[in-house]
Amino acid sequence: MTNQARRVLLDCHYALNLLENETDPDLWRVHWAGALALLRAVGHVLDKVDGKDPIVAQVSKDLYQKWKKDRETYELFNEFIERDRNLILKEYEFNVHPHDQIEVAIVGKAVSPEGDEVKFGETHLLDESIYRPILTGPKEGDDARDVYQEALDWWGTQIELIDKLVKELRP
Repeated sequence: MTNQARRVLLDCHYALNLLENETDPDLWRVHWAGALALLRAVGHVLDKVDGKDPIVAQVSKDLYQKWKKDRETYELFNEFIERDRNLILKEYEFNVHPHDQIEVAIVGKAVSPEGDEVKFGETHLLDESIYRPILTGPKEGDDARDVYQEALDWWGTQIELIDKLVKELRP
């Protein structure tokens, strides 16, 4: 049914592992480009390879049209999986913070036993690619790897749905 798309999705999980562990900013960027290409390849392989089965082709085509039409509901597909991959492969632009170091502000509030509030704030430098935020779009500010994991989960759900619908339609 969706065996080849599942293989690509598995490779996406390996790519995420590389991103989680990479500290060199140049290697991280290359891994990110490859990871996004793989992420979008799930759909292309679903269409071109698994879609050789006419039932899989029809079900996946119907779902794809739904994802494209309802952009708000399927913004993860449209605004991350597709858009960010296109930015890299067509323009070599990255929608992720370019540096392996980023300064973050930590703001807190402490309350004494008497009920007095003390507010404080400080900045910390995070390095070694601990935090790589998305720069624009609905996931702006979220760590790129967290958004990537969300996209993997989304693809997993879509593939399960396709297999379920194909099974129901198969004579």
